[in-house]
Amino acid sequence: MKSYLHQLTLVKRYLWVSLSLTVIPLVIIVALYDGHNASLANRLLLEKTEGEIQATVVKLESFIDVQIKRLNDLADLQVFDSVFNRQLQTPIFSEQLLDFLYFETSDVDIYSIEFYDDNGLFLSSLPKSNEKVNYLRESGTQVDLVTVSDPVLPSSGKPGWFHIYKRVIRRAETIGTIALKVRLSSLTEKTASLYHAGIYEPVIFTPNKKSLNTVGTVINHEVSLINSQTFMAGWHIGLKQNSQPVVKTGVRHWLLFLVLLMAVGIISLFLSMSRRLASWVIPLSDGARAISRGELNVKVAEDGPGELGMLARSFNDMSDQLSSMIESRVDVERRAALGNLATGIAHEIRNPLATIGTTVHGLIGSEKSPERKKMLEAVDDEIIRTDAIVEEFMNYARPREPKMETVSISDVFDHVKILVSATALESDVEINLLGQRSLMVFADLGHLRQVLMNIIFNALQAMPNGGHLRLRAVAKGDVAEITISDTGIGIDADKLASVQQPFFTTKRSGTGLGLSICAQLIQSNNGSLDIDSHPGVGTTVTISLPLLNSNDLEGGNK
Repeated sequence: MKSYLHQLTLVKRYLWVSLSLTVIPLVIIVALYDGHNASLANRLLLEKTEGEIQATVVKLESFIDVQIKRLNDLADLQVFDSVFNRQLQTPIFSEQLLDFLYFETSDVDIYSIEFYDDNGLFLSSLPKSNEKVNYLRESGTQVDLVTVSDPVLPSSGKPGWFHIYKRVIRRAETIGTIALKVRLSSLTEKTASLYHAGIYEPVIFTPNKKSLNTVGTVINHEVSLINSQTFMAGWHIGLKQNSQPVVKTGVRHWLLFLVLLMAVGIISLFLSMSRRLASWVIPLSDGARAISRGELNVKVAEDGPGELGMLARSFNDMSDQLSSMIESRVDVERRAALGNLATGIAHEIRNPLATIGTTVHGLIGSEKSPERKKMLEAVDDEIIRTDAIVEEFMNYARPREPKMETVSISDVFDHVKILVSATALESDVEINLLGQRSLMVFADLGHLRQVLMNIIFNALQAMPNGGHLRLRAVAKGDVAEITISDTGIGIDADKLASVQQPFFTTKRSGTGLGLSICAQLIQSNNGSLDIDSHPGVGTTVTISLPLLNSNDLEGGNK
């Protein structure tokens, strides 16, 4: 069993764990479901209906509040004061007032607006009705200064109704009463949303101990309510339970189907995850094997999700760092070997060259034949060239440490322009000094001059038919950027990446160490050197060096 588990992939292990943690609890839930399904369904239904009753109570209260506000607005209108004039046998309504009253009674919830005198005796109603009430019913529920009367129940085919009335007071004296004759079913029908066919039926209990259904008719038999709540003094609403909630026995089968479906879904999900994970992990494994074989330029796709993408990026960073570290180590070892070789060359070649040079100089001075003198001068030139090659080789193999100091870009530009102006004039090259020449950098003055001279002479050689040479200095953040641009023949793209490598040259003569030494010197001065070139357009060399700051001044003073 243990060996079998070790053979499982990580995805398959998670699959079995997920199935165990998901399916087994669901099977237990299905086994326990039948024991408490009925009570659970009943409790859920009661909780649902309790919220519905609360919402219905709000609707009933809102309905009563709307009618009370309407009544208060009517009672505040002084145009009705003439209606309560005792000297008039029949109240007189103006046309505007009649239009207003007919508009108010156009609401289906209002049967009519009725007017009574201060003794409760009927005066008039709009619209007029044959079923008038001679005296106002005094019994009812008091809501602030408004009274809601006990309802008149439906009978002999006539609908039920109830009064909402308010006494009209002027100058602290009651002059009459305004009443709204409200349709009873407008109140009861707002409970219709509580009706659950065959299970629950909403019932409203009135102050006169009557129970009404949703259409406003009386329920004659005795009713017991559940979840009863009051929405107005003497009025309350509840649910009459007709039967127990029906429990659907098919739920268990659906749960079992859900367990099976979930198991299939989890297996499908993990199979898909396994394939996708393999598509991201296998390239990492292949890349690791490639690096173990020494193929350090291997890259893997970094588009994996989350941690896999981070792992791929870390893998590529590791590959780059490993390649850089190996290249750096190889470079150090090569420089060490070159240093030892340079020491031998200096001892074994320069000393004999010095002797030969001295001898040749003596022969040149004593030679009378012009032809032999030219031959000796040619030998002397080759001795000088060989000595320069040895010097350049030693500078690359064992460069001196930079002596950091405050360097003015303006002074350096002026100095190198003076040195190369004669050569530039012969080549018909115009030299321009541009940019922020007042910048100050912290570097080795000799190194910077040597680098600029080397780059400028390369540029002059690239413009045999004349051109323009521009030296520009600009500040970018805490770095001074020096660019040397020419309009020469340029460098091919396939050769541009190799020009800073030692011993690489495009010239017929030369060691190929010039630009390599320049890059090495700039790097030792905490800077960088970049080359951009386009054939037929020209070449731009960019040197970045740190600008002078207060820390550099303190270090220089010490």
